[in-house]
Amino acid sequence: MSWMLVFVAVGPCLALDEDFASVGGWSTLHQGPANRKLVEGVALADSYRSWNVLEGAAILTAPVVSPDGRTLYVTTGRALGAQNLHAYSIDGEALWHSKVWSSPSEGIDSCAILSSPIIDRAGDLYIGDCNQLFAYHGDGRLKWVVDLPPARDDDWHVSDDLPVNALTTAAFTKDGDVFGVTNFGDVVLFDRETGRSKLEAIRLPGLLPPESSAIPLPKTVFGDGLVDPQIRLWAWQLLMGGSMRSTNTPAVDLESGRIFIAATSVIPGLGALYGIDLRAKGDGYSLEIAFATDMGIGSGSSPSLSPGNDQVYVSDEEGTFYGISARTGKIQWKVATKAASAAAAVGANGDIYALQAEGSSLIAIRPTGEVKWESDLQALAEARLPSSWLLGDPVPIGNGNPTVLDDFVLVPVIYGYETRVGRRIPWPVESSLVAVDIHTGVGVRDVLTLKDDSTGITAVLPNGLILNSLGTGITSGVTPLSKLDWLLPGDLKLLPSRGGLQVSTPVETRLVPVAPGESADQ
Repeated sequence: MSWMLVFVAVGPCLALDEDFASVGGWSTLHQGPANRKLVEGVALADSYRSWNVLEGAAILTAPVVSPDGRTLYVTTGRALGAQNLHAYSIDGEALWHSKVWSSPSEGIDSCAILSSPIIDRAGDLYIGDCNQLFAYHGDGRLKWVVDLPPARDDDWHVSDDLPVNALTTAAFTKDGDVFGVTNFGDVVLFDRETGRSKLEAIRLPGLLPPESSAIPLPKTVFGDGLVDPQIRLWAWQLLMGGSMRSTNTPAVDLESGRIFIAATSVIPGLGALYGIDLRAKGDGYSLEIAFATDMGIGSGSSPSLSPGNDQVYVSDEEGTFYGISARTGKIQWKVATKAASAAAAVGANGDIYALQAEGSSLIAIRPTGEVKWESDLQALAEARLPSSWLLGDPVPIGNGNPTVLDDFVLVPVIYGYETRVGRRIPWPVESSLVAVDIHTGVGVRDVLTLKDDSTGITAVLPNGLILNSLGTGITSGVTPLSKLDWLLPGDLKLLPSRGGLQVSTPVETRLVPVAPGESADQ
């Protein structure tokens, strides 16, 4: 008897928790309420089979997963007349979409692009857009919809036609209510079952910052229908941390109930980490600011909690990382890095991993504040691309939030070239999800090839599925360079801007017996 190789796609195998929050494996933007992006007990497969949907639309936040692990929900930012909440089976079958949005009050509008749904254990999901918060049942039936606070006269008015004061992903409180902070600092709290407001209107005290000019909005970024033209500048400023008080997702300690928000300070130009407590008051709550800890310029990242929930990790717009006491708000350490405006991931041992804005793709920081390593991915870049007499050696460019497994940190990476004409100009050629050794920072291997740059989140499910949002932040921004493809070595071409969601299923290899006379490729 001989043997043949059979490749089997691994299917869902998920357990349920007793908490109100979904445990489908990825229930909110940064995986869970602590924003750690930590997935334990999952090994990388040798190979993956991928499918893609929603090409032609940028996807900037993480898709989330139903409690049974069988349904994915993902948001887009398409213009008037489109649908912006989408449900797919784990095999890529379109199950349902939100209705076409026809006005700011009818349907989920384009601001949903920067808000992941959050899911409870009943499978209901909660998603914000420019000016409303929606609750849906898992089969697409509307549960309730409520208005968010309107922007005030002295807030930035994004569009003449579209009122914008959006949530950057809501969060569940300890008691299971739906909590959020709008872009201009309005704190909201709604009953999860009815949508009833449970908090008197309150705004964080931070000042409205100026428009971020660190990286000017490229003329073509998110163009060609990838994102609603009305919100291109808003999306860019939210990613860069400008023009708004709050551009990040809250972290929640479900044991103490304390909520942590990175926003602006009352001191011009500075960011601040707020520790928020909700106190029962009648049939609702009052809000108490337990501490407001000033940081450097702006607020560069969503806060992440240590494994013991005793420290909060957050960065400012200059890349300085802070370890802050979750109880007192005291800064326990800070370290200068080149961290990009993205949330850090936290390992099971408390190490912190952040994307770097330039140079090495990742930095690892110990929970005591010492730098552990900066990643080395150059060998992987040189294995993928040749050197160019004009553009130099190939370079790896990290372009998405890191996700932590037991032995590796996963980070989306562009392989390409860089030139400098006043600022760094990337020449993206290939996109890959890279596994970095968690102990040394050395790039171990390319796990899978992505069809576009990430500019977003890599979600890994307990069954090993890998979900990549393809935000096109790099590829759409350098579209004009496609006319200069001839400068690239050999027959290389710039990576085209596609967008969409890529889902990669692990494929395991096994030997099965083949009877004599049968073909091994049947």
